[in-house]
Amino acid sequence: MSLEHDLRRALKRKDPPSGFDDRVLSKMAAGEPVHVPLDARRWGRLSLPIAASLMLAIGATYYVQQQQQRRADLVHARTAHDVVLALQIASETISAAQAKVEEMTRYEPKNDY
Repeated sequence: MSLEHDLRRALKRKDPPSGFDDRVLSKMAAGEPVHVPLDARRWGRLSLPIAASLMLAIGATYYVQQQQQRRADLVHARTAHDVVLALQIASETISAAQAKVEEMTRYEPKNDY
């Protein structure tokens, strides 16, 4: 509860000191340079390289992920093809064996005791 109270107090709207707007307008009219704090200038110079690095990292990650997905799809397709081929070979082998069994039983004399 006190954290919420502290946040409300810290973020409460504060009026600027008296004469603030007159000082700002007079400086603008006089053409005085604006003094940017050092931290803001540093971020200004670093923001483009940081953004470019992040975009490059994101792009490289996406590319690698796509390549891995393609590789996985190829492996899956090869595996499916191999399974189908194995089933065809097994089916042909069973058919050949079944044909031989039928041929052998066709010529056997029937013993009706």
